[in-house]
Amino acid sequence: MIDTTAYLNSTWSSSLGKATTASNQLDKNAFLELMTAQMANQDPLEPMDNTEFLSQLAQFSSLEQMQNVAESMELLALSQTASTNSQMVNLIGKRVVAEGATVTLDGAGPVDLRYDLEEAPEGSLSITIKDASGKVVRTAELKNVGAGENRYAFDGLGSDGKALAAGTYSYTITQTQGGTVSGLTTYSNLIIDAVNFNGSTTTLKSGTETINVANIVEVKEN
Repeated sequence: MIDTTAYLNSTWSSSLGKATTASNQLDKNAFLELMTAQMANQDPLEPMDNTEFLSQLAQFSSLEQMQNVAESMELLALSQTASTNSQMVNLIGKRVVAEGATVTLDGAGPVDLRYDLEEAPEGSLSITIKDASGKVVRTAELKNVGAGENRYAFDGLGSDGKALAAGTYSYTITQTQGGTVSGLTTYSNLIIDAVNFNGSTTTLKSGTETINVANIVEVKEN
């Protein structure tokens, strides 16, 4: 004689395994269908134990709650992503200061070039500015340099005193007598002209320069 209860339990386990394997996640509808099928096909002479039934109802309720929480978290994540993307789009046309060593000139006036030093330099420092082709267009001595945050107001003029063309320039800071500066961190000052959304990653574009949002330390009107 076939043990009906054992057979149904075996069918239940097999169906559960197939459903889980197929989607890697048993949703509440599949769980309810399997439990309903088990109840409909139970042995009338040996019906499902009340304790087992209540246990399965508790599992169903727990599963439903977890799925509702997961759906709410997904909606919240989507909402936060949309909000963040909207804020990033608002940066187009603004200047951002981030780790780097480039600057956008647009003829609108002086541009602050920020650089940080872990300690005051032993000698004097100089800044060298180059255009996109690598040609040196300006050199200057840096004055009143100390430990911490420093700024050089770049007036956008070349060594000949004439206004430089709009575009992106790079700069380096060195010892006046030559040599690198220890404990130096330089920052780019760029005008954002595009925002790039790539999955969960958002980056800003300024000409050919790419700015990681995490590296931004300052945002201001152009």
